[in-house]
Amino acid sequence: MTVLTRAQVFSQSWPVIFANALTPLVGLVDTWVIGQFVGTSALAGIGLGAVIYGIIYWGFGFLRMSTAGLSAQSDGANDQIAVQSHLFRAVPLGLLIGLIMLALQIVIIPLAFLIFTADADIESSAAIYIKARLWGLPAYLALIALMGWFIGLGRAKRALSMQIALNLVNVSLSLLFVIKFKMGLHGVGLATALAEWGGLACGLLLALGEIRRRGGFIPDALTTSSLLKLSELTKLGQANTNIFIRTAALTFGFSFFGNAAASQGETFLAANHIHLQLITLSAFILDGFANTAEAVVGAAYGAKSRTRFDRAVRLTSEFSFGFALICGVLIYSFGGVIIDQLSTDIAVQTMARTYLPYCALAPVIGFAAYQLDGVFIGTTRTREMRNAGLAAVLIYLAIYFIWPGTPNGHGIWITFLIYYLARTITLLYYYSKIRPQDI
Repeated sequence: MTVLTRAQVFSQSWPVIFANALTPLVGLVDTWVIGQFVGTSALAGIGLGAVIYGIIYWGFGFLRMSTAGLSAQSDGANDQIAVQSHLFRAVPLGLLIGLIMLALQIVIIPLAFLIFTADADIESSAAIYIKARLWGLPAYLALIALMGWFIGLGRAKRALSMQIALNLVNVSLSLLFVIKFKMGLHGVGLATALAEWGGLACGLLLALGEIRRRGGFIPDALTTSSLLKLSELTKLGQANTNIFIRTAALTFGFSFFGNAAASQGETFLAANHIHLQLITLSAFILDGFANTAEAVVGAAYGAKSRTRFDRAVRLTSEFSFGFALICGVLIYSFGGVIIDQLSTDIAVQTMARTYLPYCALAPVIGFAAYQLDGVFIGTTRTREMRNAGLAAVLIYLAIYFIWPGTPNGHGIWITFLIYYLARTITLLYYYSKIRPQDI
């Protein structure tokens, strides 16, 4: 068995880094177009809309995570029938869930505004954006399932190709719909939705190529007995349920942070939305190493090798820490320039600069939580992830409501950074229990 090297880790990680880094460009493009060509009220609206819509698609992130972990383990065990079956289960499931959520928008959107309150104009703008984005949700959920499959198999370049296709379409259509056709928030939302369908089409073609590379389609992978195998469905159901609960808890934590920002007024909310774009960008970069950990740790776990497991964790974590420091320094050093590009409002620019140091600390403090997520996903120890996620958000809420400094912006940011630490500590509690025994 070949020993994992740092060169192999970086070779597998850099396409994931670029693919993940391209993901938040959807939000950055939407923010830039609205900030430059529409105005501050619409920018605040897209900020609130992004928070609400994020609950919907982040909540179903289990489609990527469970598919990545299960595929990595099947690949490590050299079970090619199972590898293909994971794909054939996950993609249709993503499409189905997306269609259901699209149909339920008449209930979801009004309910969201009962929880996330803002001025009437901001809520109206947010609703326009959300309704347009929802048309792309079925494609997006199927797309992230495909990405999980590629990442689990260590085929990160295919995931990168999907993201490139999606972003090229999104940038082109956003500029066309807003500048040429004056479609405003509806235009940027619709452009993203259409781009997600284009990304899915690209991904399906790439999946076909990957199947051919592995020797071609295996008929047994698509039989009823294979797709409906009780042990596999049970494993998938448990993994998806646990990850859904864990993701719901973490999404609630981020949404609570967004709602706290909204309570500080339009200017703080608009500035906070810019900060979140920078944090999301750094998080997706660091997730590149976490995603690599899903594949190499998952394969080691499937092969039941503690030696491979420990080395995979150590090497991917070293890279993650180094890039976390780089992200923090870049945000602190060049964040002001980015802020000026994302908003022309002087008040928003000033507010965003005031809290920029907290934004720069987020990747440095949060990298360990991202990396541990990758380890637990690769081993599909989702029960532990669920428990840790619930505990972390409870710690966050307790500190927020107990600490007297939270009614102001500095308190909101400090407790949010403590939330990252809580995520790390709760996962470390379980870490020693998931390491496999050498056989």
